[in-house]
Amino acid sequence: MSSPCSGRAIRNAAIRNEQASRKAVDLSDKLPPPEKYLIVADHDRILKDYPKAIAAYQNLVNASPENADVLFDLAHLYEDSGDYEKARDDYAKVLQLDPKRVDGMLAMGRAQIESGDTQSGLDYLTRAQAMAIQLGDDEERAQILQATGVAYQVLKRYDDALRSLNDSLDLKRKLGMKKGIADSLEMIASTDALMGKQDLALKNYNDALNLRKELGDKAGTGDVLNDLAQFYDDHGQFDQALKLFKEALQVETDVGNENQQGLALNNIGNTYLFKGDYENARTYFGQALAIREKLKVPMDIADTLHNLAETAVKMGQYDQALDDYLKALDMRRGVGDKRGAAIESAGMGVLFGYQGRFGAALSSEEDAVKNFRDAKEQGFWLTEILTYYGNALAEAGRADDAEKDLTEALNDAKQAKNQAQIATAEGYRADNYFYRGDYKSAAPLYDDAQQLAAHAGDANLALRSKIDEAKLAVKQGRFAAAAASLKTLGDEANTTGLKYLAVECSVYRAEALIGVKDYAHAQQELQSALAKADKLNLSALIAQGHYLLGRALELSGNSKEATSQYTQARKVADDIQKESKSDAITKRSDLSPIFTHPTS
Repeated sequence: MSSPCSGRAIRNAAIRNEQASRKAVDLSDKLPPPEKYLIVADHDRILKDYPKAIAAYQNLVNASPENADVLFDLAHLYEDSGDYEKARDDYAKVLQLDPKRVDGMLAMGRAQIESGDTQSGLDYLTRAQAMAIQLGDDEERAQILQATGVAYQVLKRYDDALRSLNDSLDLKRKLGMKKGIADSLEMIASTDALMGKQDLALKNYNDALNLRKELGDKAGTGDVLNDLAQFYDDHGQFDQALKLFKEALQVETDVGNENQQGLALNNIGNTYLFKGDYENARTYFGQALAIREKLKVPMDIADTLHNLAETAVKMGQYDQALDDYLKALDMRRGVGDKRGAAIESAGMGVLFGYQGRFGAALSSEEDAVKNFRDAKEQGFWLTEILTYYGNALAEAGRADDAEKDLTEALNDAKQAKNQAQIATAEGYRADNYFYRGDYKSAAPLYDDAQQLAAHAGDANLALRSKIDEAKLAVKQGRFAAAAASLKTLGDEANTTGLKYLAVECSVYRAEALIGVKDYAHAQQELQSALAKADKLNLSALIAQGHYLLGRALELSGNSKEATSQYTQARKVADDIQKESKSDAITKRSDLSPIFTHPTS
């Protein structure tokens, strides 16, 4: 990490650059328009004001539409701002003007990969490689091989990725491209990690970090620290990840790179989110959003809005979560990011499921899966969305369809060796049996999910898996043990801000108390749970709560009030069924007693 003095020197140099740039802009009024536009464009690029820089470069393009260099710079700005569709359009124009431009072919391949069309990107890179060989341009070849390795990694062709990355590394070593060597070591490390070669990945990350420090490359050091922290994050070592992310944040602050500061803050927020520390997560996401909105890069803003939405969902702040999801969705659509839009749709589906809006949840997840299927997307997010979709199907009572998609998601998660995703898919498969009333089949899956969640390092997932087992204990008649367990788990959920899980614990604890004939405490538990569920608009839990309160009242001899509770439960359940647009919901084991119980 740089000292405070060196950090100030770097910031002062950045300020001097900005001041010089502003002076140049002030003196440019009497210059010919093309020269004036170029000075203004460079000034905006220095300030990372992408909208203004793009507007300035567009003026240059209008003045010189046949200038391939200007078009190339404009395309690069679009790429940096996350607008890959416009970047590809302008890179295509560059290649029309200069079909043998190797860096144009490389940039086009890179933009295709970034936009999710990896195979097309790989085709461009293959052509660029042939051109670079023909021209004898080894430096360009090294960069193309690096980008090709990235493409193979995205396609999960890890052996091919390593071969390409190592070829790039060999060329860079031959040419003495030390920063390029560090770049290659980082990408090789990330590929090693994906292949399960964790010790080798860690060695390569540290080799890259040491090389960056040796070169005095502070910006590169920040990048490696961020990647190394992500490695620890992915392996559930959150405290070590936080230490490195915060070190990366300090480095990026020292060098004055606001874009990377936003990334580091966002990653710190994510790590706190994984740890279940939602207040700290929200704080860091808020800081990241402030920087990213200042820089006006839509994709980065959308990423942080998504994370804020996820945090709000965990904390039961559903209106805020929906607002953040919708803002992120609009931004994704504004730059043609169909993949990102699908992710936002999937997140909203999870939110709707918590609220008992099972029809809306299923529709959102269907849209997300369709977009990913159409794009032939693979990897982490397809697995995640398939898991959400399978759960939405299960919640809607479509058990057979749910099992199909959850099994596919589970197999993908196992192939990727992602314990958190394996645990989630197993837990949702168990839920699917639970909703069918097949508690015997659900039991071993819940047990597997709990063991996997304990090793995954995800605090929310671990807590949820324990609650699932306690709910199962209620249905299996182990009332006393379940009541005690659900009290402890509910307190933990409430302390960490997981409001939905806290209410769910109360409802099932009340059912367990009814099972041990403690009707008075069951009524108290349900009245408290219903007040919280009403505030959060948790329809399914509201219906269950009124039904169980009716039972507690009836069994304690208060039939009149019991009937009123049964009636309220049925009204809410009928609304759930109407919204779901399917009778399948009426057969769910946790809801079917409400539909079959007489209300008068």
